[in-house]
Amino acid sequence: MKSRAFTLIEVLVVLTLIGLTFSVLLLVFSRGVDSSLSLSGSSRSLVERASLFWDLQRKILGANKIEVSGNALYMITSGGTLYEGVVKCAYIFRDGRLFYYEFPYPYGALDEVEEEKLQELGKVSEFRVLAVVGNREEKFYEGIPDYIKVHINGEEMVFQTLR
Repeated sequence: MKSRAFTLIEVLVVLTLIGLTFSVLLLVFSRGVDSSLSLSGSSRSLVERASLFWDLQRKILGANKIEVSGNALYMITSGGTLYEGVVKCAYIFRDGRLFYYEFPYPYGALDEVEEEKLQELGKVSEFRVLAVVGNREEKFYEGIPDYIKVHINGEEMVFQTLR
């Protein structure tokens, strides 16, 4: 009986084909992972924006005093996040970052905040607040306007108040 062995060229061809197959599979798998990570980042961003929208909506509807100051929004509201009852809270934009402040006792000046209690919400490229009274948009306003417009990262959110 004559035994037949594989030649070196046959072995190299088979190894090359296996290598190409795994390369294609690795490319497909890595593109799937990249796409999944991109989708995950997009959905996380969407959840953060929706959460900010509903948080602002709750606070603005519960506000009995609002102060708009260009790139900051100060309120006395019953819609606190950290404390129950009526709180003083603020959204403040500084150095490309959005901060949140909440204090359980609504005493003192509305725009007075304790720097060490500011909580960073994240990096944003733009945060502007406007008070809409009648047909006028005010950068600086104290009281309860008809609407509050918040511009954040090129998007506009409009909130009606209980005026």
